[in-house]
Amino acid sequence: MLEILIPVIISVISVLGTLATIKYKHILEKKKKGDDCPINKCVYEDLELLNKLEDILDDIEADRVSIYSFHNGGEFYSGKSMQKMSMSYEVVSNGTSRVQTERQAIPVSACISTLKPLMDSKSAFYPTLDKYPESLCKVYLVDDGVESTYQWSIIDLNSRAVGILRIDFVKKQKKLSNKILDKLTLDVIKMPGYLESWR
Repeated sequence: MLEILIPVIISVISVLGTLATIKYKHILEKKKKGDDCPINKCVYEDLELLNKLEDILDDIEADRVSIYSFHNGGEFYSGKSMQKMSMSYEVVSNGTSRVQTERQAIPVSACISTLKPLMDSKSAFYPTLDKYPESLCKVYLVDDGVESTYQWSIIDLNSRAVGILRIDFVKKQKKLSNKILDKLTLDVIKMPGYLESWR
């Protein structure tokens, strides 16, 4: 009887040892993968981008710097995709109200007169709103008390517009110099690098 039990006990111990090793290895792999948690990664990348927007805000003494991201907002019955844009990032100066939660899922079609010239020339600068095209986007600018706005298309490596960088002056009108505009244009060229990973 003992001769039969000894090999069985050795086999059971061997199997338990193998299972314990596999379990331990699984725990270690799970810990490693925890570092790649999408939320953790997203938070750190967003923080980096928000810090960049804060730098822009401080450097040119703007009142609001924001990014609008383009996205699909569902489908019409025809099957055509509903193209929308939402303010995905916003930093503001002291005394300037935040509007990010109110500027979500804006139909692109409501801002065509604004977006077409912006997409065609990759930037649009309005030291005053006198020549800003009439659209829902202008209504929002006026509602937000914007006096001057500067906007750039954010273009990815595949030449697709993925968003808009917008710099607003609320407390007073401001005309930015060509030197500042050139520097901001270079900053915008780097923006897709911040946005790529969460698309």
